[in-house]
Amino acid sequence: MDTPTRKTTYARYGVFRLKSYGYSQYTYYNCYGTKKNSTIYTPRRVGWAIWES
Repeated sequence: MDTPTRKTTYARYGVFRLKSYGYSQYTYYNCYGTKKNSTIYTPRRVGWAIWES
């Protein structure tokens, strides 16, 4: 990567994650139900993030 004068190039390597929201729902034998909110992270891609400052 070419870096212009008076700029700095930064790079980071890693796994980039996707954040998803949802809920789990339970129904019991007496028809009473509950919901629980949840957040999960799934791997999206592996690679480099490059930016200039």
